[in-house]
Amino acid sequence: MPSCQSAPMSVAPRTSADQLPEPPALYFDPDERSWVMAADTASRFVLVPRLDGNLITDPSALADMADDFGHLIHRTPLAWLRPGSTADVVTMVRFARRHGIRLVGRGCGHTAFGQAQAEAGLVVDMRSLCQIHDIMLDRVRVDAGVIWRDLILATTAVGLTPPVLTDFTALTVGGTLSVGGVGGRSFRYGAQVDQVVELQVVTGQGELLTCSAEAHAGLFYGMLAGLGLCGIVVQATLRLIPTRQHARTYRFFYPDHTTLLADLRWLTTCSAIDYIRGNAVPIPAQSATPAGGPGSRRLRFQFFLEATVFYDDVGELAGLPDLDLPVAGEADQVEDRTYVAFTDQVVQLVNELDAAGLGQLPHPWLDLFVPDSAVKHVSTDILAQLDDTTFGPGSLLLFYPFSRDTLRCPLFRVPDEPTFVLVDILRTIAPDPDLMAAVVARNRHLYERVVSTGGQLYPISAVPMDTRDWARHFGPLWQELTRTKQQYDPDALLGAGLRIFD
Repeated sequence: MPSCQSAPMSVAPRTSADQLPEPPALYFDPDERSWVMAADTASRFVLVPRLDGNLITDPSALADMADDFGHLIHRTPLAWLRPGSTADVVTMVRFARRHGIRLVGRGCGHTAFGQAQAEAGLVVDMRSLCQIHDIMLDRVRVDAGVIWRDLILATTAVGLTPPVLTDFTALTVGGTLSVGGVGGRSFRYGAQVDQVVELQVVTGQGELLTCSAEAHAGLFYGMLAGLGLCGIVVQATLRLIPTRQHARTYRFFYPDHTTLLADLRWLTTCSAIDYIRGNAVPIPAQSATPAGGPGSRRLRFQFFLEATVFYDDVGELAGLPDLDLPVAGEADQVEDRTYVAFTDQVVQLVNELDAAGLGQLPHPWLDLFVPDSAVKHVSTDILAQLDDTTFGPGSLLLFYPFSRDTLRCPLFRVPDEPTFVLVDILRTIAPDPDLMAAVVARNRHLYERVVSTGGQLYPISAVPMDTRDWARHFGPLWQELTRTKQQYDPDALLGAGLRIFD
């Protein structure tokens, strides 16, 4: 199995499977849906093909794949594939198809509601396919299991960067491309899926296909923000742009979210700004006003915008237009960092939260694309519902502005209005089953509220969805997606965690 070289970081610890010895010959019992060793073989048992990587069936190891970042849903798979080659993915998809085993591609499992889990199915863990193959003048070819953080380190070394990065870069390329991939530069460059030149995909039929806007275009656009329903991405060619060496962040503070949102949209018209993010962070130990439940307290928030400019020489900043915002005026704080340190800031924050024990708590996140016409009122509703029980330590709200004309991938579902905001409700709560169920129910209510305004769900969220909900989500593209699914995954094996076509 190839070894992926990367800088040390605690966000991707070794799992229990890393310590397992290479297993002996393995057989599958199609009647009992279980695995047996060679010593137990009988006529009905099927020999599992030899692999370059590992097929893990040990129950203690499978617990790693029965969880995700949300810690809300736990579905134990039948097996866990750590492929040592693309051929392994092809082989096991074909094996799964012959024996009716549902499967799902998985990166770092950074979803909130079981999206990358496969109950009694096969989880294809793409993190073991993680080579950066070719860095060219304006693009790079990578395995789907490459971590964005590692890609940044490699491309910035030669003066290049992906145009759009998620704030948390300890995610796989294939993982973010399956949902869209968004960040503080999306207002200018769109989503990460908009930067894809070509994909190599293993379909649900076990075919290895190379697709692009020119070749197998239906599969190409069916994979970008397509939730892994039609295939498993094994390689991607991504656009690159020249990078700058440094980042200067200007922070502007506000008394409330309405004034913040006014300046958030204004900043998108400022050509000097490279990155924009709005923040609402709870202020600890505040008002004792009773809130949503016994013992809960209403929260107060600190609201601030971050506008960042990338540069090589500090002299370049002297030529910038004055950042005198309509509401906030001049910046309250200014911070300079290297570009790489800027892209790494959330990874370091997550490391700190993990060290404090918050990483293993439930995270019923909710991420919603809200039309500009409704974002002020929706945000008011959201803030009014938050208290220190449903929005615990480590929680925050984020606001990212978007312009629809930067987006080109049809399955990346967003409002029809020309401008909108991604509102991220990033919760950490206590591991209480009743509380978890109550927060998920609130998420569902807020989702319905936003859909009623013309908004859309970003599908990494903790929201229960059935087939009718997904048909509504994809709207006029539902029939086309269904046809693409039937063409490339006619047995409906892929996307086991979402259960869209069950």
